[in-house]
Amino acid sequence: MLNNAWKKFIHVSKTNWIIRTIVAILIIILFTISLIRFLSIPKVESQNLNIRKNPSPYAKVIGNVERGQSLHVIKKNKNTGWWKIKINNQKGWVASWLINKEKYNAKNSDNIAETTIVLDPGHGGSDAGTLSAEGDKMEKVYTLKTALKVYHELQNLNANVLLTRDSDKYVPLANRAYLSYASKANLFISFHFNSSNGMYNANGYQVFKYHKNADTFANIIDKKFENLPMENRKVDFGNYYVLRNNTQPAVLLEMGFMDNTHDFKLIKSDAYQQKIASDVRMAVQEYFKD
Repeated sequence: MLNNAWKKFIHVSKTNWIIRTIVAILIIILFTISLIRFLSIPKVESQNLNIRKNPSPYAKVIGNVERGQSLHVIKKNKNTGWWKIKINNQKGWVASWLINKEKYNAKNSDNIAETTIVLDPGHGGSDAGTLSAEGDKMEKVYTLKTALKVYHELQNLNANVLLTRDSDKYVPLANRAYLSYASKANLFISFHFNSSNGMYNANGYQVFKYHKNADTFANIIDKKFENLPMENRKVDFGNYYVLRNNTQPAVLLEMGFMDNTHDFKLIKSDAYQQKIASDVRMAVQEYFKD
């Protein structure tokens, strides 16, 4: 009789120990999940951040987030970088790329910082583009060098700058246009250098556009380029894939002729590439001026 009672006592104790262990493990798991969620809540490091009604730099500002505040993120758009957040019972959208910009302050900044700009260095990889008169220099090298200089100029404005390629690799034209569409780019700028197909007598730069939504920026950037030491061939219609199949405001820049001795001397120089970059930056600033 005592032996049975003792066995029953041991069985109950063992069962209780198992239950307590399971409960303890569940508590630890729940605590860990809560801690991970808490640590993953982004905290604003910029001085001030706009909350907009819609995910666009043109949308109405409905509030602000101050430095040190934590954001409850409802939804993230990985393509555009805009996050839907809730703070103090208010829902809206913030430009996520600005959250960690310590010097950024929405109260004294223009809306360039909340824009997305796609830069498209033409050609790349197996696609060399056009060649210099001697046939030993490839367009793809200089489109990338120039676009990277523009990239750094626009990064300094805190814009969300995307590159269709950042190295010597082949990128299909469809992918370039799709990046512009998916990211809801506010501007798409494609960089190229021209060729006269062996005639060697054409020179100058030119801005091309296809859709009407690019008219304004095309005219602005063409005006900014007037300080370049090269003939202005004026804004023109360009039936190019990355323009034609682009829903966003898009321009294609031909910044000189690879097979023209005068032009190529400029094209390969860092100074000329930087001049283009500075002019593009000023054109962007004027285009997005409030």
